Amino acid sequence: MQNSNDEPNAKSLKLRGRKAVDIEHRNKVKEDEIRINIKISNIYSVDLEEAKDIHINYHLDRILFFLMGRAKKNGMTDSMFVDRVKNLDIYEHASMVAQGELIEMAAVDVLYKELCEAESKGSREDRYINFYG
Repeated sequence: MQNSNDEPNAKSLKLRGRKAVDIEHRNKVKEDEIRINIKISNIYSVDLEEAKDIHINYHLDRILFFLMGRAKKNGMTDSMFVDRVKNLDIYEHASMVAQGELIEMAAVDVLYKELCEAESKGSREDRYINFYG
């Protein structure tokens, strides 16, 4: 029998950190993102504002991980990535994901495009991205 949408998964109550939040995200559609804040609040015994921050930071970490992986795969060095990622509003995108307004991989796509535009300054051929033209 399934728990109600506001009840945290029994397994996630026993865990803390990234693993607990990962379990709550399994098989969720974007409409469920907002409800995950309540589950996080129950897991960590914190108020909803703190749960929202935990949720945003969870997505922030994942977005950075995927963004760096894509950048490295396309030849960007760690130092180049760190230098350019400072100019991106990753927190805002993570917040949109946590609110169900944007899916995580779409955020990565948008941010990667911005990352590459920052590198190329829009004036020369961009060696890191060919999908966006």
